[in-house]
Amino acid sequence: MIRIFFTLLIVLAGFTCGFSKDLPIAPGSYHIDFSKYSFIDSTLNVIQFPKGNASFEPFFKKLDTLVFENRGQVKILHIGGSHLQADVISGRIREHLIKEYPGASAGRGFVFPYSAAKTNTPSTYGSAYKGIWNRNRNIQKEITRPLGLLGIAVSTSDPRAEISILLDKYNSEPMWGETRLRLFGYSDNNDVVPVLRVDTTDIYGVQDTASQSYVFTCPRPIDTIQIQFRWMDSLQQAAIAKFITDSLYQDSIARASADTTQKDSAIASSASAQPAANVPANVALIAPDAPSDSMFQGDCDLLDTACMAKAETVAASMSNSEGLRKCSDAIQAAAAANEDSSNAVNVHCIPDDEIIPDSVKKNARPNFTLTGILTETDNPGITYTGVGINGARVHDYFEEVCPLLERQMEFYKPDLVIFAIGINDANVEHFNDKLFIEEYGKLLARIKRVSPNAAVIFETNNDMYRKVKKKRYVQHPNGDVARKAFFTLAEKYKAGVWDKFSLMGGLGSMSKWEKADLAKSDKVHFKLAGYNLLGDLFYKALINAYQEHIANLPAQEP
Repeated sequence: MIRIFFTLLIVLAGFTCGFSKDLPIAPGSYHIDFSKYSFIDSTLNVIQFPKGNASFEPFFKKLDTLVFENRGQVKILHIGGSHLQADVISGRIREHLIKEYPGASAGRGFVFPYSAAKTNTPSTYGSAYKGIWNRNRNIQKEITRPLGLLGIAVSTSDPRAEISILLDKYNSEPMWGETRLRLFGYSDNNDVVPVLRVDTTDIYGVQDTASQSYVFTCPRPIDTIQIQFRWMDSLQQAAIAKFITDSLYQDSIARASADTTQKDSAIASSASAQPAANVPANVALIAPDAPSDSMFQGDCDLLDTACMAKAETVAASMSNSEGLRKCSDAIQAAAAANEDSSNAVNVHCIPDDEIIPDSVKKNARPNFTLTGILTETDNPGITYTGVGINGARVHDYFEEVCPLLERQMEFYKPDLVIFAIGINDANVEHFNDKLFIEEYGKLLARIKRVSPNAAVIFETNNDMYRKVKKKRYVQHPNGDVARKAFFTLAEKYKAGVWDKFSLMGGLGSMSKWEKADLAKSDKVHFKLAGYNLLGDLFYKALINAYQEHIANLPAQEP
């Protein structure tokens, strides 16, 4: 039987059964040294309930079942902007839950290959990609793909495309062992399917057309998610496989030819009277210097043609060796004559339409769009998902922007939702707090349609400054205005509030956090130490709120 909340069980038993005081320190009661942070008002590190905490009873009861009976799963959703995309605050809270209570993990929750979208991956896991991908984010003015809960999507038509997510990349010891994945995504014509690669085995998922997702059952617990793509038509897949093989093979030839060209150019420049050697056709094909897969070398390990030089890109796209031979000979001749090879590339290396068969070009066009991956286990425990897009505002999660949000949340019905959106809404010259409250109401309604009993905590904005000149910042009064709006929301929806704004010192406190090396010079974002401290504080406040609930339970008979 896995150990869940053992320390908590002992301590809480002390509350209800009158055990002696010689007990381990309660979880969440670890010491935070505020002596060097006099500007932090630690007395405000609580979850406040302006209208009482009755709405938290379903959440607390699920925790009770997990803690005392080792049954069930508790799902937490933390949603915001850049603070959450970085996943430092939320990652810190998750870390406490997992490390302080061994066995308490019910899965990592939602993850995404942010690197394929050319944006920062959360700090708690790694991601990598191959191929060419296009992105859509909920902050864009023009969005061409339906978005879901995460507010981001990546699409590809590249037959070489692949994504990888490394859940334990930054963990000193393995923390994750996922046994089931639900990949949210779709192809335009149902002609491409994702495949989970585990060891050397391809695992095909079960398609759920209603939710536009694929469910994968892992043969063993995994902490690395590698997704490749397959064309449904076997003839198409065979043509694509040949296209990929030819591209890799010909790219190796092109790079080997380029190496030979450089060597020949050096010889030609030192002995100009001697004509450049003509490389036999078979030399490049078996060149000993040719790497087995040169597209994965150096800085271009992402198999992205954007990394390739123009001549190499063209050469990789040519599908017969004769065209490649002409291209290579032209480059070598130009180099031997000390001429610019770009003209030779344009004249001899741009393939005609006949070089790549229409069937291959057509088969290379099917498109697949990925909107998120939900990782799960069947273990009792807690799953903590952070959702955030840099620059996101409340309305960026509306139905017209993220129409798939509810559909995807059906598979991750949160028991607790922590709202941390607002820093970008308020970081403007004229902040409309009434509109802010109205927009939050619309977003909350979307979530309540899926999870009506979810407890809600509003996290007030941090203090911030507004940049008025190149190196001049002024205090931004909107932080306090937004704080009052969050309390209005908490009263209206019987939610909790974690008053981060007042806790950190109120108006003007961001400069103090910066001087203490906790905040960045932009006076909006925090440094790692600052984010970690905020995560510690929130976790402590949340656990204390739960312990108060436990303390008020009826006493258990000995």
